[in-house]
Amino acid sequence: MKFRRGTINRVLFVLVTGIMFFYACKKDNPVSQETRLFRPVLNEQLFAEDNSIIVDMGDMKDAASYTLEVSRDTFQTIELELDTDTNYVEIDSLLWNTIYQVRATAHAEDSEFDSKVSDLGAVRTQRFPSIMELPESFDVTDVAARIKWTRGGALVTGIKVFAGNDEKLTTPIIEEEVTPEDQNKEQKIVHGLDPSTSYQIAIYSDGELRGWAEYKTKEALPLGDNVVDLRGIDDPSILAETLPTIANNSVVLLESGKTYTTGGYSFDKSVTIRSGYGFEPGGAIIDCSSNFNINDGSAVDSVVFRDVTLTGSFDSNYVFNINNSGSIGEVKFQSSNIRSLRGMLRMKGGAGTIDKYTISNSVVDSINGYALLTVDTPDWSVGDITIENSTISRTQYFLVSRSNTNSITIESSTINEAPEKGRQMFRWRGDEGNNNVLNGVKIHNTIWGHGWNMDGEEDVSVSGVDGMESTNFDIVNTYTTSQFSFSGDEIPGFPNFVYGGTGQDLWVSPYIDGDFNINDSGFAGKSDAGDPRWRLGL
Repeated sequence: MKFRRGTINRVLFVLVTGIMFFYACKKDNPVSQETRLFRPVLNEQLFAEDNSIIVDMGDMKDAASYTLEVSRDTFQTIELELDTDTNYVEIDSLLWNTIYQVRATAHAEDSEFDSKVSDLGAVRTQRFPSIMELPESFDVTDVAARIKWTRGGALVTGIKVFAGNDEKLTTPIIEEEVTPEDQNKEQKIVHGLDPSTSYQIAIYSDGELRGWAEYKTKEALPLGDNVVDLRGIDDPSILAETLPTIANNSVVLLESGKTYTTGGYSFDKSVTIRSGYGFEPGGAIIDCSSNFNINDGSAVDSVVFRDVTLTGSFDSNYVFNINNSGSIGEVKFQSSNIRSLRGMLRMKGGAGTIDKYTISNSVVDSINGYALLTVDTPDWSVGDITIENSTISRTQYFLVSRSNTNSITIESSTINEAPEKGRQMFRWRGDEGNNNVLNGVKIHNTIWGHGWNMDGEEDVSVSGVDGMESTNFDIVNTYTTSQFSFSGDEIPGFPNFVYGGTGQDLWVSPYIDGDFNINDSGFAGKSDAGDPRWRLGL
């Protein structure tokens, strides 16, 4: 192909002009090559050493500096803000045994190109290397706390009490010396605290911090003309002698750790029997060798047992063994231990009603021959039965009645070896039309193990119901262990889930120590099923 000279000249002119225009534009209107920095990333996961957090970020050559932010509430508030020119940072002087969240921003020379905020994760600082023991529930009263430690290194010489929100232990409100006697016992009781109040309590060796823990005192004990205080009286029969003399709606305070007899008292008034606070588990002990009853023809609003242990003979004793007529608004066991009895509440004669029967935040173990509740005559009835936040183990029968009941609610409880193998979980054995729970049975957020083979043999299957043809069952978030099985009439929809292992797999020591703490961290119901005292993640 041939080009004319004029055409070639025109093409060259256009090319040269274009090149000159390009360079002129580049010189007069430079285009920046700088862009926003990437978010910081970690070389390795956050980790803690003592009460410091180590942050090891990737080195960004274009970053002039970094800002680190630290929070304890997912950045609703900022605990600490730190500017640094290095990618490796140690954040120190933090609180011990505390979860912190960390985020970072990389800064360029021109802030216009700073990175966006990078969430680096969370980490818990280590626990202070302490010789102090963590408090248990019975290490506090309403006005005092027992501080315990283990001997190691220098002797403990002092104790300081701080406000609950004084997390850095700056301003003591009580200071106590530790005597040689305290040092030998490796414990000391500090008095002068306020009820229902949180404190930080620390121990020292000649001014050197050796450990601390948070204590929360209990609510104040009741005061008033209706309170009958039997503490300090060293006489086991004082409870039996006092009950006939007190006024209606009295509160009887017993001394924690002491044993009292019942004298076979028959209630004709409302009474709350509870332990005063003490430093021993289980509270006051009530020996039920002589069973409680009601006075014939009495109308009693309530009988409440709180923070006590009720026990007796495995073969012959009950808390109540009622053979008179009358009525009770409510029988309640609250935060109590009931063990080694033939039955808890039995109506065997007379006629009457109990509106409410409640077991709350309690532990029941070894009930032989009868049940938690036995309505043994059709002339008695119980309206609403509630078992909540409680642990029940080794009961030959569970709930038994010869008359209709209004409702049964079992909520957030741990039940194992109940009832005896082959027996019914719910035995409603009245005449036709008098053998139902009218408003149904609810079992929610509960773990139910296998039946109790009292001969120690392998068969641990149970029956579901006797009677209850018209009773509705509402089962929600309820588990059994793999050993559970029905040998008779089943309960519709029970359970919701079956745990794949045995009771020994699921719990720490259910058969020897009665320890139902969740042992298997992979259990799906570990944080929302069973008695809350045993759950994980709470």
